[in-house]
This record gives sequence, structure tokens and C-alpha cells, in this order.
Amino acid sequence: MQTQSTSTMTWDSWQPAPFEQTDGAPVLLHGEVANHYRGTIEAEGVQQVLIALSPGGASVFTALERVTGRIGDRSGSFVLQISGTTGGGAAKATLEVLEGSGTGGLAGLRGSGTYFCDNPGPDGHASVTLDHSFE
Repeated sequence: MQTQSTSTMTWDSWQPAPFEQTDGAPVLLHGEVANHYRGTIEAEGVQQVLIALSPGGASVFTALERVTGRIGDRSGSFVLQISGTTGGGAAKATLEVLEGSGTGGLAGLRGSGTYFCDNPGPDGHASVTLDHSFE
């Protein structure tokens, strides 16, 4: 049975660091950020993110995040594969549960979802929706 879980995600202050720069081309950055989920998903996450920041300020990013906590009445952890963009003061991404990554009560978790944030600064928050089921 497919279920939809929603949460508000906040994050700790973080600063991605450049690892490659070429004049006139996107700057490549890497960072680690701690995320906090509150809602149907009650969890903490640690995300490693790669960012390509264009000279105009928009970016594309990809990340892996281990999320540890609970979805509904099931507890454990799982890994999200994240792919997104930023620009115009907003960030949006697609989320995919990495197959086979669920542990404990979240073993067998499958799903995908979205992330949307219209205030991506240090005090921002995002809406997260995850459509999921269990094997």
C-alpha cells in the first residue's frame, strides 16, 4: 500500500567549500549538512552534497543523505538520493529512497518524493513529501 508522508525540514548552518574553479564556468562545491525532519517523518539526516554554482547564481546539486528516525510508527534509517536546482530564491529537488538502504523497522522501504524551499538561507525550511511503501 502506497502512503504519503510529509514533513518540514530545517538544517544547521553550513558552508559548502569550492573544490574546482575555472573562469567563466560553474564553481564546483562540496558540503555536509545536518537536516531535521518534523512531521510524519520525525528524523535527523546527514547529507553530503555536490553543487555546480553558475556565474549567475543558479545551481544544480546532487546529494546522498542518511535519514535516521521514524516514519509513522516504524523506526530505523534509510538513504535518500537527491537531485535538485536552485534559482530565483527557491530550491527544489526530487528524492528517491535508495533501494535496499532501509534498516530496522524501515527495512524494505521504497519511495520517491519532492522537496521545495522558497527561503533557502540559513534560517530557512523546506516542505518534504515522500510517497512510499514497504516490500
